[in-house]
Amino acid sequence: MSKFKLATIVTALAVAASILALGQPAAAADRTVKIAGWGAKSGPLRSFGVNSEAVLKAAVKSINDSGGVKLGDGTMAKMEFTYYDSACNADQAISVVRKVESQTEALIGIGPTCSGAAAAMYGIFQKKVDDAADTGLQFPILTDTAIRPGLAKKSQWTFRNVPNEITMYDEMFKWLRGRYPDVKTIYGGTETDQAHSRITFAAVIVPMAKKHGFEWVGGGIKEVTGKVAGGMKQVLEVSKSSNWLLADTSFSVQARAFKRSGADMMIVSSHPFTTCGMLKEMRRQRIKPKVLVGLTSSSSAETLKGCGAAAEGMYIPTGFAPITEAAAKVAAAAEANGGAADLHSAAAWENAHIIKQVVEATGVMAKPDTLKADRRKVRDGLEALAKVDGLMGEIGRVQDEGESIKPYVFVQGQSNAWKVVHDPR
Repeated sequence: MSKFKLATIVTALAVAASILALGQPAAAADRTVKIAGWGAKSGPLRSFGVNSEAVLKAAVKSINDSGGVKLGDGTMAKMEFTYYDSACNADQAISVVRKVESQTEALIGIGPTCSGAAAAMYGIFQKKVDDAADTGLQFPILTDTAIRPGLAKKSQWTFRNVPNEITMYDEMFKWLRGRYPDVKTIYGGTETDQAHSRITFAAVIVPMAKKHGFEWVGGGIKEVTGKVAGGMKQVLEVSKSSNWLLADTSFSVQARAFKRSGADMMIVSSHPFTTCGMLKEMRRQRIKPKVLVGLTSSSSAETLKGCGAAAEGMYIPTGFAPITEAAAKVAAAAEANGGAADLHSAAAWENAHIIKQVVEATGVMAKPDTLKADRRKVRDGLEALAKVDGLMGEIGRVQDEGESIKPYVFVQGQSNAWKVVHDPR
């Protein structure tokens, strides 16, 4: 065959291939569903960000291995994510979200870790959609970790997939009341420089304990009536000798206050690092309350690694336990990626799949020139969700608040593990 004929055939084949390509949807490699995550990957709470990133990595791989995400024109696109360190710092969280919104093609953000950082970050978003007078950020957020009650109400662009602590502690103290009829008095302490632990302790835990008949030692706190946030300032004032800071490493003074109280039930409302410090000191001082209650965030692998023996007997309500096939799968995937699944990080798996569902339902195109419209579609799609499948069962949504209604269980520290002791699902 002559070189001329060979060249002619090659050219003809190339032209034919080009014509065929024009009739096909864009290749998946050309379009991706980009999301951004951020959390504490540095500082005392770094494990929370590490865990969320590990679970998010597993979730994205699961979605891509199943074919990816179907876009508005039928194209099957891969999902990809970038994860940033926002520490547990409000300014850093704000800096990250501004960068993601203005300099990336991310459709949505997942973060941050800490409630204080979330409260500040949510504050820079447009409060109400289509308010021309409000120049706040117009970028959807689906938070997986920051759990302080009510945060998502700050903006119609912010949503959270976190359990409701008010409901969980209300139901747990009701359950404890029946389980321990002879327990009367309570005492406790918290990290006062962490918004989640401080506010949950003073505005939720102590009032819910009061609601179900448990009274602060010494005759109670007059302003605490059993209503959420009732007597919050007074709780923090009365407990000031038993409170601590996230950076504290000595807890002897606080533990002595616990011991002097002689309370039947003791509450340690803090994150894993200082929870372990306090529990170890209580054990050293041989403080053995009839009931020990902890903060949701401490129902984690970090607590067990740091002080599993000292956490023996502690009760905590949580929105995650590996008690379903799906939840067990995610727990194994998180471990394989160097993290751990808990009530915070497991939500990253659910979030990735919620985003896939919303993208497919709203016809997102995932093109540079449709970015603004796509972000709005995702926001509107999140607001429209009434129910989604979660790892422990169906997740409901409070549409006007951007919050979730999640299944939960009560766990107790037993033999260096968190064992489910009550399942109200």
